[in-house]
Amino acid sequence: GSGPAGLTAAWYLRQAGHEITVFEALSEPGGMMRAAIPAYRLPGKVLKKEIGEIENIGVKILTDLRVDSLDELFKRGFDAVFAAPGAPAGVKMGVEGEDDPRVLDGIYFLQAVSFRKKTDVTGEVLVVGGGNVAMDVARTAIRVGAKKVTILYRRTREEMPALPEEAAEALKEGIKFRFLTAPDKITPAGKKLKVECVRMKLGEPDSSGRRRPVPMEGKNILIKAARIITAIGQKPSVPAGFGLATDKWACIQADAETLACPKKGVFAGGDAVSGPASIIEAIQAGRKAAVSIDK
Repeated sequence: GSGPAGLTAAWYLRQAGHEITVFEALSEPGGMMRAAIPAYRLPGKVLKKEIGEIENIGVKILTDLRVDSLDELFKRGFDAVFAAPGAPAGVKMGVEGEDDPRVLDGIYFLQAVSFRKKTDVTGEVLVVGGGNVAMDVARTAIRVGAKKVTILYRRTREEMPALPEEAAEALKEGIKFRFLTAPDKITPAGKKLKVECVRMKLGEPDSSGRRRPVPMEGKNILIKAARIITAIGQKPSVPAGFGLATDKWACIQADAETLACPKKGVFAGGDAVSGPASIIEAIQAGRKAAVSIDK
C-alpha cells in the first residue's frame, strides 16, 4: 500500500540502504490521501511533489498492482513485507433497502470523484454520518452537482466526531444538518428514494464515552432524496491470501512496539492495524516499522 504508512516506511528504509518496492492497487500512489481526501483539502500537486521526493531517492512504486499473497512476494525474493493496505471498506448501516444502487458508500464516492469518474450525484442528497468523512462527502457532493445536501446524524452536534471547523465549513457552504435522526428503511419511490427515519434521544453514555442514541417510539419521519451516501465508518479489507490474523474489527494483529506479525518477515501498520485514524498516526506507524525491519 502506498498510503502514508507505506510511503513513510519506504522513505526511511531506503535511507537505511535497502531496496524498496511499493505495490499500489490503485492507478496513482497516495492511498487515502489521494483517493479519499478531497483536493480542496489536500491539493493533488502537493501530494504528487511529496511522493516524487520519495521516488527520487530510489523507491520504486508500482501502481495498478494488487497484492493478494504475501508468500508470492517472498518467493520473488523479498526479505521483508510491510503490510499497510489501509481501511478502505465502508461500514454498512444494516437497514432494509440499503442495497439499492442509489445508496453509495462514502469512500467509494470520494474515490470516484478523485479519479474523475462519473458519480451521477444530483438533486437532493442525504449523507449519513457525523465524522470528517461525512463532512468531506457532503462538501464534495455540493461541488459535483448536488442541488441540496442534508447530513443525518443520530446524536447531537456536541457528540459529532468531526472536527468543529469541518462542520462549520459545511454549514458555511449551505449544507443542512438533521441531528438525532437515523435511517431505518429505504424504499424506491420513482426517481427518488423514500427514507424512513427514526427520531432519537440521548440516553446513558456508551463505550465511546458519548451518550447512546435511543429510538423514540412513534416519532418516525419520512424524507425523500435522489441519492444517499453513507459515511458511518470504515474497516480494513485484508486479503485472505495474506495469511495474517485479524481481530473482530478486521484489523491486522501486530506487535504494538515492533509492528511485527506472527508470520515471519511480515510487519503491519497504519489504518489496517489501528482502524481508521489520522495521517500522522499512519506516518508514525511507518517510521516504527522501518526501524524494526531495518533491525
